[in-house]
Amino acid sequence: MNVVDKQSEVTRLLHSAQAGDPDAMDEALRQMYAALHRLAGAQLRQNSSERTLSATALVNEAYLKVFGGNGSPAWENRGHLLGVAARAMREVLIDAARRRQASKRPQYADRIELSEISGALTHEVDYAALLECMEALEQIDPRQANIVSMRFFVGLTAEQIGTAMGISPATVQREWRLARAWLQRELQG
Repeated sequence: MNVVDKQSEVTRLLHSAQAGDPDAMDEALRQMYAALHRLAGAQLRQNSSERTLSATALVNEAYLKVFGGNGSPAWENRGHLLGVAARAMREVLIDAARRRQASKRPQYADRIELSEISGALTHEVDYAALLECMEALEQIDPRQANIVSMRFFVGLTAEQIGTAMGISPATVQREWRLARAWLQRELQG
């Protein structure tokens, strides 16, 4: 089964789950788990200062954030599920960073280098400041905020994001450049 067929299958399963099939959501999540686990592992490798979470823990914590409340959202497609998972992973990483920063005397090693964004912004940015900027960006342009989440926090390529969101990779790149420039300006003061 090729990538497009797998994506279509997950979307079909999500729609079946909404129609009342009790096993469809379990199967959709089973199919998505390996991909989310790989993406979480890649994200944690990029953020070497995150020592308290494993890829499995990050995926599991994100799962609890998404499904631990009053039921799951009405899933539109696989891309919607990826976007919600990206946001949940971002929140888990930010919560972990906040816990580390809450210590009485944070160590230099506790600062988080944000590899791709920090290269374009500054050498070091903390997750708390990034969260505030991401929340502001989400109010201004939810699509750009979603692209940043999927690109940075989940590690998807422009092609993968484009497929998930139903837009072209060129649009993803353009929106990514705009969002990155906006974040740079906001994070630098």
